[in-house]
Amino acid sequence: MHDNEFRIIILLFGFLVLIYIFFISRNNRKYKVYKTKNYDLKKTIDITTSNQSEVKFKDINISTKKDNFFESKKKIVISELKPKQLNLPLVDEEIGEILVIYLVAKKFYKISDIYKFMEDNNIFLNSSGYFEKYHVDSQLRCTKYSVANISSPGLLEKEKLHDSKIRGLSFFIQLPTKIDPLKVLNEMINDAKIFTKEYKGTIFDSNQKKLDRVKIKNMENFLDSYRNEY
Repeated sequence: MHDNEFRIIILLFGFLVLIYIFFISRNNRKYKVYKTKNYDLKKTIDITTSNQSEVKFKDINISTKKDNFFESKKKIVISELKPKQLNLPLVDEEIGEILVIYLVAKKFYKISDIYKFMEDNNIFLNSSGYFEKYHVDSQLRCTKYSVANISSPGLLEKEKLHDSKIRGLSFFIQLPTKIDPLKVLNEMINDAKIFTKEYKGTIFDSNQKKLDRVKIKNMENFLDSYRNEY
């Protein structure tokens, strides 16, 4: 009799344990569903891109005071990949964007030295009063890059200059180009380095920072993405 009662007690105890385990596991499943629904799904991450990621440009006024190039005020939108757009009075409005570097003299550049350099490197004065370097072959003739006075309105024509002492030059590429823009950029920077070495100057990017390998790489990345887009 006692053995039977003992067995019944053990069975009841085992049954209660099974019920307890069942409810515990059920509660855990509810908690996981609740947590996923209220935390994981509500805080989704949108990794899609849109047109808002495109860099917006504002005009940069390249005119400068006679005594100090960096005193001129410029409206600039900072960009990680992309260099700033420059609008010049002498540039056709149909041009979409311009990639520019500045050559600033330690003292000043003589207009006679500028003309000599341009002649030696086959860079020609155009009808608008600034210089252009051309690509010419049997199938295509187009502008590689242009060179203007850093002081507004950018003229380098001797007859229109009030002073033959030039504070600096702007070398710029008008985009889009009909030839590989990366090759044009490399040629423009090489010519700019030769000029600044010969006539004592410093090269700056459009943010007025001294041009270095990192900034050149950023320009190359920008032109590469621009080339792929257009």
